[in-house]
Amino acid sequence: MLLHKVSLTEMMSRIHEPGYSPETVLDPYLERYRQVEPHIHAFVPEDEAEGRLDSEKALLQRTYSGDERKPALFGIPVGIKDLLHVDGLPTRAGSQLSAELLAGAQGSLVAKLRALGAVIAGKTVTEEFAYNGPIATLNPHNTGHTPGGSSAGSAAAVAAGLCPLAVGTQTLRSVIAPASFCGVVGFKPSYGRVPLDGVLLFSPSFDTVGFFTQNLPDMEAAAALLVPDWEAPAAPMPRKPVLGIPKGVYMELMSAEVKGLFEAQITGLEQLGYEVRYVQMPWEDELIYGNAMLRFIEGELAREHEHRFAEHRAEYGLPVQEAILRGQQIPEEELEQYRTRQRELRQDLMELMEQEGIDLWVSPAQGGTAPKIEERNTGWAGMPAVWGFAGVPTVSLPAATLEGMPLGFQCIGRYGEDEELLAWARQLWPCLAGEQPLPVK
Repeated sequence: MLLHKVSLTEMMSRIHEPGYSPETVLDPYLERYRQVEPHIHAFVPEDEAEGRLDSEKALLQRTYSGDERKPALFGIPVGIKDLLHVDGLPTRAGSQLSAELLAGAQGSLVAKLRALGAVIAGKTVTEEFAYNGPIATLNPHNTGHTPGGSSAGSAAAVAAGLCPLAVGTQTLRSVIAPASFCGVVGFKPSYGRVPLDGVLLFSPSFDTVGFFTQNLPDMEAAAALLVPDWEAPAAPMPRKPVLGIPKGVYMELMSAEVKGLFEAQITGLEQLGYEVRYVQMPWEDELIYGNAMLRFIEGELAREHEHRFAEHRAEYGLPVQEAILRGQQIPEEELEQYRTRQRELRQDLMELMEQEGIDLWVSPAQGGTAPKIEERNTGWAGMPAVWGFAGVPTVSLPAATLEGMPLGFQCIGRYGEDEELLAWARQLWPCLAGEQPLPVK
């Protein structure tokens, strides 16, 4: 079986049990890695992967020998998207450029993981510079399908039980899409909430570090450890959230099958006492289906790669080359207009939520389930991108299947209120996870 249940919170609860050591987790992990990784290719290949993990394990044992105050992630393997610098591992960002050319200092997030005792399981596969390009990773639910992009390896590794936690990044869809396709929880915090130091940037106005776990309690535990200044509500939310659904073109960005399933989910939630309001949104239709966001990110991509691209253009894949060339033609004045609109939309959404009494926006996480590999499509920007443009926090919950493939349910909160987003989602989770079966239309 390529799918395997693994719980971060269960692993964390065992750390202080008598006899616990890093081998308790890492030996079974390595055995599963040997069995499963050759079938899904979630990680960037390493010549000395097992030797490196043995060294990390030995260092942990020496550091905490006889110490009862073991850190929260002691010995737990974590996957890191190959856009983040990790001391001791090269960064290639899914590209053919040399690791020396892309080298950089390890950032505060990876340093925090290591301070918490996590073992870096390895670099996870990404599309080239998180934009586009061939990937080897396959979907653990069905290896004939994509795991989604660009955080392909992180989502696939968690779905396959190779690690209970993985780090990704999102510009337009790169956490939410693979989470939906792989049937895991994907959380994209508010823009700027998690520092981007130590990350190879794609589009600095969008880029956000995100996380993958198999379930929502695990994600809450991860966020509490890794998102700066996290303050979870002291008690469960006192009432059911009011759910908002965008009117207009946004809800047309999905297949008929997905739309029918989503409508059934909403009907079921209403029957469980959730109030749903359909709201006219403060954005232009062109922002949803036009080229504005693509022009924005390609313009910033071109600027991020300006010096490398001038000398190493031939080493870039064709899709990234073409994106950078297009981006070079976009004037800085246009990019500044987009940045201004970002800030305006963020404020507009907060005011609209207050005006309409909305606690959460909800939608499908993707317009369809994972495409087949031969379709060469790793996801659609439509459902998650506009929320990323506004910088608001989003989470994809594994909520349903269509023809045997997972589909996520996306919840979107107020900017900066990431804790409330996950707390509201905690209420929805039992309904969507089947603990309170949703009535069928």
